[in-house]
Amino acid sequence: MESIPIPKRRTNHSKSNKDDILDNIIQEYCLKRNQFNPRKSSPDLFNKKLQHRMKLYYNTLSSSPNKY
Repeated sequence: MESIPIPKRRTNHSKSNKDDILDNIIQEYCLKRNQFNPRKSSPDLFNKKLQHRMKLYYNTLSSSPNKY
């Protein structure tokens, strides 16, 4: 016996749901995109923390007696 391919039914509910999700994503993206200002300097937290750690490290080196 040969099998006959059965076409899958599409429901309007799933298509409208996908459209709604896509619309929500686009709206949120537009809101976030408008908050970016390239002229404003960004806080370089990594660099600041690294500088702080290096200062602490060198201070402990200078205060410790020489082992050699």
